[in-house]
Amino acid sequence: MDRTRADRGDGRATLRPGLGREKFRRLGFLASFAVGMAYVEAAVVVYLRLLYYPDGFHIEAALAQSVAPSNVLSIEIGREAATLVMLAAVAWLAAKRSWWERLAYFVWTFAIWDILYYVWLYVLLRWPPDLMTLDVLFLIPRVWVAPVLLPVAVSGILMVLAAVILKRT
Repeated sequence: MDRTRADRGDGRATLRPGLGREKFRRLGFLASFAVGMAYVEAAVVVYLRLLYYPDGFHIEAALAQSVAPSNVLSIEIGREAATLVMLAAVAWLAAKRSWWERLAYFVWTFAIWDILYYVWLYVLLRWPPDLMTLDVLFLIPRVWVAPVLLPVAVSGILMVLAAVILKRT
């Protein structure tokens, strides 16, 4: 277990559980990857909206899945799966020890990617206008729709969960 030094108050240092410098550094590198990946994902969505929603994105049209051809929807599902594979691959590479550590790094990276995806969409499109705006969250295994607040809140919880797991491993 990583340990960090803490002063006991009597001038002697004791060791206490903590994330440690190495895990903290890895979280930073994974966060950098997630920020970049979120931008790429947001850029793809900007292009898709320009192509298929030139008059503005409407959740009703997205749910009908009639705007984009079926082969484009298949490609989108493949892109979502590829994103998950990439997030899992960097988490696997970052972890040294256990399945739990790999899971924590994946959850951390996924959470940051998910939050920053919406940040980048707002920077690029000024969308969503607020956190209660409905969005198509995912297409795997079926269409998921919810207010933007839901994935952002869940991602915040996942970041805390990842830190707890890493502190215990």
